[in-house]
Amino acid sequence: MINFNRRFFLRIFFFSSVWFILTGVDTTSWMVGVPAVLIASGLSLMLAPPSQYQISLAGVFRFIPFFLRQSLHGGIDVMRRALSFRQLLDPGLVSYTTFLPEGSARILFANTISLLPGTLSAELHGNSVTIHTLDRGLPIWANIQGLEYHIAALMRISPEKMNNS
Repeated sequence: MINFNRRFFLRIFFFSSVWFILTGVDTTSWMVGVPAVLIASGLSLMLAPPSQYQISLAGVFRFIPFFLRQSLHGGIDVMRRALSFRQLLDPGLVSYTTFLPEGSARILFANTISLLPGTLSAELHGNSVTIHTLDRGLPIWANIQGLEYHIAALMRISPEKMNNS
């Protein structure tokens, strides 16, 4: 029961943080936010199986700035391309083989790829991710490898576990 309580309170903290980020300091929003956070926390425990990985607090603090920086850069890059008078596209599909173990780490990796500059995760099949890119000249591999490293650190996945998947 202690493990369930800890997981529940961690999710309450997570969903409360998300609510705060979305609504800011508007205290009246918490009339809807408190029930939403409690329901989301309860449902996430019922619907999502427990992860075999422990989240690293240090990994979270390294992942958040990386994630925000990449998301902002990705949004600015897409906006720049959309507003440009010249065509700044060289689209294509690329395949990336991840060393992250199967499960939540790999799923988070595939979903987060879409927030990197000019990329969209198109398919996850085994340990291979097919990625659509707006421009094959972008530093796709460096961004994806950086993301893989940050997710491994976030979920306390050692390099040995990554290579044995």
